[in-house]
Amino acid sequence: MRSGAMIHLNIEALTILSSLFVRDYKDVEGTQLINVSSCGGYTIVPTAVTYCAVKFYVSTFTEGLAWELKETGAKKKAKVLAPAATKTEFGMVANNVSEYDYDKSFGTYHTSKQMAGFLLELYDSEKVVGLVDRESFCFRLLDPLFPYAGNSAYNQQLM
Repeated sequence: MRSGAMIHLNIEALTILSSLFVRDYKDVEGTQLINVSSCGGYTIVPTAVTYCAVKFYVSTFTEGLAWELKETGAKKKAKVLAPAATKTEFGMVANNVSEYDYDKSFGTYHTSKQMAGFLLELYDSEKVVGLVDRESFCFRLLDPLFPYAGNSAYNQQLM
């Protein structure tokens, strides 16, 4: 995927669609927004700096929404799923090839069925982050990883 398209998709489209969904459903009991980031949204992967940067945005934006929804007492929850290598057509699209061999490219990866299971675990949990550890490939449910300065004396004072 070209860098421009990746930026438009993961930053612009995600921000607009997430914001509209939060606006319209923030007070509807049981609603959740789960954005898909990547373990690359929590670390920098060699030869994938732009990809990691846009996924950092997905992660921080979604964790920020989770904090803001909690702080305002909204009923909606925001969560972020951060997979590692998952066997899908993503490999072909990202590398602009007609065939992609996950066995040759990665020592370990998850299947799309496994990832769907992780997504359901995140959905059913009270945690904000569902992260696949890039080294162990274990899936973990976590509280937000980025700090929130909600009660800082240095925040802007709204009049």
